[in-house]
Amino acid sequence: MRKLKKGDTIGLVAPANCVDKEKLQSAVENLEKLGYKIKLGKSVENEWYSFAGKDEERAKDINDFFKDTTVDGIMCVRGGYGGIRILSMLDYETIKNNKKPFIGYSDITSLHMAFLTKCQLKTFHGPMVVSNFSGDYNLKTLEDFFKVMDTEKDYFIDNFQEELYFYNNLKVTGELVGGNLAVLISNIGTEYDLDYNNKILFLEDIGESTYKIDRMLWHLKNAGIFDKVAGIILGDFANCEKSSENDLPLKEVFNIHFKDMNKPVCYNLKSGHCTPMLTLEFGKVIEIDGKKKTLLVKK
Repeated sequence: MRKLKKGDTIGLVAPANCVDKEKLQSAVENLEKLGYKIKLGKSVENEWYSFAGKDEERAKDINDFFKDTTVDGIMCVRGGYGGIRILSMLDYETIKNNKKPFIGYSDITSLHMAFLTKCQLKTFHGPMVVSNFSGDYNLKTLEDFFKVMDTEKDYFIDNFQEELYFYNNLKVTGELVGGNLAVLISNIGTEYDLDYNNKILFLEDIGESTYKIDRMLWHLKNAGIFDKVAGIILGDFANCEKSSENDLPLKEVFNIHFKDMNKPVCYNLKSGHCTPMLTLEFGKVIEIDGKKKTLLVKK
């Protein structure tokens, strides 16, 4: 599967919530100035309750753009909520036979999981149109997106020069899977769930109380997923604060679950609901090296 290049046509889809029209127009203009051609999905400018059109309309846009040979890649305009509602409406056979870059994060985790499981499609946990390219968008986010799209060799993740923290000195290599913690939890045990065996599990979230993060991590542990994975990468957990004075702080929640885990675990990767944000490729092989304190993306 080829990656996106300047001059390519990007199809814009809205699998979840509706968007601010002024921000959408600003983002489209910015992407065009960067050298991309833009094709809007029919539902992108629609509204049905909080969603960008009815479920069938949002699913049809995705199916149509995978069929459309003039569309080189697909980028989500935003997240929010709604991806899980359309999973049963997607044409996985068509998607499998017409693989192309698919980009988004947060609620889009549902689609990342389904596409990897059902279509063996490697997707990108990366910037979204309105969320990351409207107005005076962050250039570091854009530069890393270009880097991932342009690079066909091994490279170390620089984490925007912020420190990566490792719980131990262990080293492992495996395919990257995961996404937003709360959304991933909602797919566990379904036909869209991931194969976690010997994978590197990436997790991020936003706005969840620390006790909820703790509960979701216990869910993963009790479901045996932590036993299956080869290693864990914790991304950005924006605004995940204590809901009361007696709650565990986030760092202690992580310590409880990962401090004594006999597998490589690192945290503070700047990918998720953060600015700037790193682009990651799900299905790509990554090496975690706790001794060298590095994350190496393999070609």
